[in-house]
Amino acid sequence: MDATMLEQVLGSIHNWFVRDTLSVGECVIEDGVLPASIPIPDGVWYRIQGSYLNDGMHLKGAEDEGLADETFDGTITTHVIPKALLAVVEEICEYQTKYGANANGPYQSESFGGYSYTLKGNSSASGTNAPTTGWRAAFAGQLNQWRKLG
Repeated sequence: MDATMLEQVLGSIHNWFVRDTLSVGECVIEDGVLPASIPIPDGVWYRIQGSYLNDGMHLKGAEDEGLADETFDGTITTHVIPKALLAVVEEICEYQTKYGANANGPYQSESFGGYSYTLKGNSSASGTNAPTTGWRAAFAGQLNQWRKLG
């Protein structure tokens, strides 16, 4: 699971599924490990905020958890993310791998020479904030059930 993509999705739907705030204030990460005073079970997603080196989502016990040693003032929260949403995030990661930057552009097709182009979907001004390209548009229907208003 790509923690960066997970963070983008949670931010996009304005829903972080916060369970507990475990630490507010000074936190010391030594040898790439959270202090014992912040008990997080393996397999639980947590988010670090306020760090220079470790900000973002992390999966406790993951092989690539990879925390950098530092002392910082910040917040650590645990998150209970539905398995169905994690499955959608995996699909989004596959979509991004397959289509990459091309999925984020506004064009469905382009040609050169006589130059013409076709816009994807409804790329005109529609008066809505709905995404019209990229993974946000492709997965909006699946993500809407977890979306919170701003």
